[in-house]
Amino acid sequence: VMECYLMTGDFDYLLRVVVPDIESYQRFVLEHLTRIEGIASIKSSFALKQVQYETALPLSHLESSR
Repeated sequence: VMECYLMTGDFDYLLRVVVPDIESYQRFVLEHLTRIEGIASIKSSFALKQVQYETALPLSHLESSR
């Protein structure tokens, strides 16, 4: 588990999980997530392609306003 978020809306939590293959993901769900008391359902989505990834915030406009 790389990230875990407490959510609003239809789902309580969002997990970002990195696994080498779908079989490993299936094992993770069956051996770990389904054993946690209180989890009634699990919905999964998979990224097909990374379109954009940024970690830096665009703050250059703050420098010019000084």
